[in-house]
Amino acid sequence: MSHPDTNRASSSLLRPREPLVGRLQRYWRDGGPWGWLNAMAVSVSLMLVLGLLSLLVVGSFSHFWPSRLVEVELTAQPGQSPTALTTTRGEPAADNRHLLGELMHEEMRRVTSGEGDDARQQWWLLQTSSRDGAAASWQWLPETLLDRMIFPSQALMLEMRDGRTLYGMPRALSDPMTGEMDHTPDVGDGPARPLSEDAEPLFARLKMIESERRQLQALRLDSEALSSRYQALQQSLASRRSATAGGDAAQTHEDAELEQEMQEELEEVRSAFIEREGQLSALRDALAGGQLLLGGNGGYEGRIALDDIRNAWRPNAMGFSGRLMMTFKRFRDFVAGTPTEGFGGVWPAIFGTVLMVVLMSIMVMPFGVMAALYLHEVAHQGRLTRLTRIALRNLAGVPSIVYGVFGLGFFVYGLGAGIDELFYSERLPTPTFGTGGILWASLTLALLTLPVVIVATEEGLARVPRRLREGALALGATRLETLKRVVIPAASPALMTGLILAVARAAGEVAPLMLVGVVKLAPDLPLDDSFPWLHLDRKFMHLGHQVYDLAFQSSDAFSSRPLVYATALVLVVVILCLNLSAIRLRHMLAQRYKGATE
Repeated sequence: MSHPDTNRASSSLLRPREPLVGRLQRYWRDGGPWGWLNAMAVSVSLMLVLGLLSLLVVGSFSHFWPSRLVEVELTAQPGQSPTALTTTRGEPAADNRHLLGELMHEEMRRVTSGEGDDARQQWWLLQTSSRDGAAASWQWLPETLLDRMIFPSQALMLEMRDGRTLYGMPRALSDPMTGEMDHTPDVGDGPARPLSEDAEPLFARLKMIESERRQLQALRLDSEALSSRYQALQQSLASRRSATAGGDAAQTHEDAELEQEMQEELEEVRSAFIEREGQLSALRDALAGGQLLLGGNGGYEGRIALDDIRNAWRPNAMGFSGRLMMTFKRFRDFVAGTPTEGFGGVWPAIFGTVLMVVLMSIMVMPFGVMAALYLHEVAHQGRLTRLTRIALRNLAGVPSIVYGVFGLGFFVYGLGAGIDELFYSERLPTPTFGTGGILWASLTLALLTLPVVIVATEEGLARVPRRLREGALALGATRLETLKRVVIPAASPALMTGLILAVARAAGEVAPLMLVGVVKLAPDLPLDDSFPWLHLDRKFMHLGHQVYDLAFQSSDAFSSRPLVYATALVLVVVILCLNLSAIRLRHMLAQRYKGATE
């Protein structure tokens, strides 16, 4: 009797082996490669997203991380004198043998010697003190030109309010009382030490100046309020005198007392205004009097007004925790600050981007939902409706700059000019709505994203089961009530999907905005505390335009490169937050109407 295993083995040996081509065809028919290809595509997509975010984070925080300052001592080469060294902008070096700054980059270059031999040589890029506005000074230094490099712990890095960055060694600080330069300023407790060894008196003075600047701002606002109150009281008193002048000659006792009270209040306000102006003048003089003397060791040499310093620190004396805190402080100032000449605060751009997206969403969602309801629920499904759907899908692929040109011609030069002629004729020829503004930018982007909202909403309406409509009609609901209380709530997740797609596209658009209202620097926000609070005619700033301006319009591309990364990172975070808010709302609606479309 034969064993079963022996029979099975013998049968497998006798069965002919399947050809390789047949096995491959069966493998493809069963969908074997597609699973691996899909997994590879998802992995590559995740790697690209993580790589983009990593590039933005590393590129941006390299600007805010306080790098160590290096003092470079140069050596003279045969036929070259150190006195001939100049910066990349043609300025003389700080002194003959030393340079102080940040090492920004190093690379290996191939150089050719006098005998014609090729050799590799290391070069360093050194950023030195800015001397021409907001532009930095750079120098490429070969290793043959360097004698030694040291990292002095007393070296200061100063961020100026005009955008410059200065490096230097502190030498003296002006006395607050006499104004004379003091090399050993008093710190209040303990023996006085030279400023070159202990910079704490400088940091204490800078904190005091920052407090005085805040006090100056408060006094300025108080002075403006008193000035407005004074003018209002003058007008009220003048109008009352003109009203009583045409009346009876005998003025009543009550009118005389009221006028006397108004006159006394006017004198009080005038006295308070004069007092505030005196305090403002004293604070301005105090702020303008402080000076810092820098010099030596290849850094900046000269006097600097303390009021012109935005930030000051000693990077070489910081530990890791101190550098990390300084990094977050500088990034916070970047996000919450306002853009000034040479300094890239992006808070107005964040505000303008979010406000424009909110206005665009308010404008596009009602029209998109109504158009989708008409096409799917009301219109006859004939040739004209099919052509309309095809046109909508084609409009979604039109370049955004075309929408910008349409917005400029129709909204700005058409509607805006007509509004000015009807309601603001006294201001002409200065346009009010006949120029770019946040209203026209929001309308242009609403028009750009309208096809996306219509298509997404119509697809959501198509997924609502017909039995829901029939059940509502059978229970006695009208067609309008069925749409309002059954169909639209069931399709609300699809509506939110359309909103997410619209926000994702509109928040990153730049080309149409450059034609209908975005600017590099907007002096006023579109939303403030003055009536009517929301000023739709004002121009605004946008994060996408800030990225474009820093990348292509900056006079110093190397200095602005980290700011490009930082602004792009903020833009990605803003869009992510807007989309997450819409996704959360869509999830809540989907949970509420779960099962309605099943």
